[in-house]
Amino acid sequence: MSDDVGRSFDAIADAYALAFVDELSRKPFDRELLIRFASGLPTGATVLDIGTGAAGHIGRFLADRGFAVTGVDLSAGVIETARRLNPGMSFVTADFRALPQAESTVDAVVAFYVFIYGTDDDIVRGLSEVRRVLKPGGRLLAAVHGALDDRPRVEVFTDFQGTPVDIAMRHSSPATFAGLAERAGLRIEALDVRAPYDFEHASRRIYLEASAG
Repeated sequence: MSDDVGRSFDAIADAYALAFVDELSRKPFDRELLIRFASGLPTGATVLDIGTGAAGHIGRFLADRGFAVTGVDLSAGVIETARRLNPGMSFVTADFRALPQAESTVDAVVAFYVFIYGTDDDIVRGLSEVRRVLKPGGRLLAAVHGALDDRPRVEVFTDFQGTPVDIAMRHSSPATFAGLAERAGLRIEALDVRAPYDFEHASRRIYLEASAG
């Protein structure tokens, strides 16, 4: 996975946070999915929000429901912004392929639009890290972009609101992403797909729920 991804998000952290901080208010499908996911977690569960993003809003949604959430992101600039916007949460700068948490210490992981960077091997390494840090029976909820025609491809972005970036984003298919999760040793529990809302980037949204054996 290119270091350009981290540098790009360093450069756009504040603008990215402003763009996405309130997006769950406009995404009923995502809210209901997160509520359902949270209902299956133990009281006070420890949760990693991998690829937390500058807004930290997915993790905050769960932290507001009493869970002990730690946001993880590759970009130090993103973490700085997320920490400022979410003073009640913990954050750490780390690559999803090498999480700092110890083995079998986390109840749940959420990972929205982070397993969209790098190669298949990068994604499998990241999902293997999720399996490693999850407690037995621990749960994952991940979201990725899906190709509208179900043909996996990579889309390159060179600009975000006037700031130059170098970001290559994967568009997967449900079967492809589920296959990578299975390669990582995760047990697939559910796979959902929805069309994009009219204000979103034009990609299908793939949601995978899985558990650690």
